[in-house]
Amino acid sequence: MDKIRVLVALCLAAVLLVSVGCGAGGGARPTATSISLAPTSAAETPVPPSPTLEATVEPTATPSPAGTATETAEPTPAPTVPSSPVAKATPKAQPAESSANSGLSGRFVFQVGSGGDIYMVNADGTDLRHLTRGMDPSWSPDGTQVAFVRWTEPWGIYLINADGSNERLLFSSNVARSPVFSPDGREIAFFYSTEGWHPAWRIWIDGFGWYYIERGYPQTEWHLGVIDLADGRLHQPYCDNVSFSPTWTVDGQQLVYDGEQGLMVSDAHGASNLPFTGNPHDHFPVMSPEGTQVAIQHWEHDHWEIYATGSDGVGRWPLTSSSPLLERRPHNVSPAWSPDGKHIAFLSDRSGEWEFYVVDEDGSNERQILENVTEQLRIFCTGGDERVLSWAR
Repeated sequence: MDKIRVLVALCLAAVLLVSVGCGAGGGARPTATSISLAPTSAAETPVPPSPTLEATVEPTATPSPAGTATETAEPTPAPTVPSSPVAKATPKAQPAESSANSGLSGRFVFQVGSGGDIYMVNADGTDLRHLTRGMDPSWSPDGTQVAFVRWTEPWGIYLINADGSNERLLFSSNVARSPVFSPDGREIAFFYSTEGWHPAWRIWIDGFGWYYIERGYPQTEWHLGVIDLADGRLHQPYCDNVSFSPTWTVDGQQLVYDGEQGLMVSDAHGASNLPFTGNPHDHFPVMSPEGTQVAIQHWEHDHWEIYATGSDGVGRWPLTSSSPLLERRPHNVSPAWSPDGKHIAFLSDRSGEWEFYVVDEDGSNERQILENVTEQLRIFCTGGDERVLSWAR
């Protein structure tokens, strides 16, 4: 019996050992597999450093784009840095300005803006001097005086000597504009605002009488005036109810001016008032010193150009022009004849700023002048009937 028990115990012990051995062996394989794969994958995961190195190698090639960028960046400063000083230095140091002014003589008087400073300068750009403040400056025929207007107290038309002395009020008016000397220097024509009367609009009905569609009413009008410098007497020529920018004919007997339907011509001391060009887009007439041509400021669709017409208003030809393909057509305004009648100076904004130009009487040889002046002074202009400059001997 005892032997049987011993045998049974031995058998049970053997079974236990076999089951434990099988369980340990089964657990050892997965563990060994998972451990052996883990190191393998871990050993291969570090391989990405090699792409990372390749990526770092590629950035090493990036210097080439970087180098290209710096190379392209170099030319940009290269033109910019010299161009800025050259542009500023050239007009002053280089005789480019004087060459543009070659053949020009006399003196300009000009305003920087309506009611602002008025300056004088020689036609070659030398001797720039401040004269006074006001608007619409105009030389006397002998170049000894300048007429101008002031719209600050005391308002009116003023005279000042060319050396800046003896400034005096000639005619008191708070609404005068554009004074201009007669060819003999004895009178000054101008235009001014006054109160007029708009006529009633009425029709005649038989058996009833006048039927008023609209009653008359007061209205603001712009008339011409002529002042005698000897006694200060004011004469009012016949003119349209809206009359601007008079210029004298060479004999001093008539005034060509900007009227309601174009340029008109009126007797300076009589009762005549007749059409001159009949084009409603013609403005700001300026008679040549010889009386052979009239420079006019013409509104051409969306911008101003300078034209010329005969002394009788017949014919017309452009003195300035620009390409219709431009995105913005420049304005060319405020013509002023040279004392010898061979050139016309004017103002243009073709560069984006108002600058002075000159053209020969036939429209040729157009060029910029007084660059040294516009580098120092900024000019403002509204166009229309604004006189910016006047030219004298």
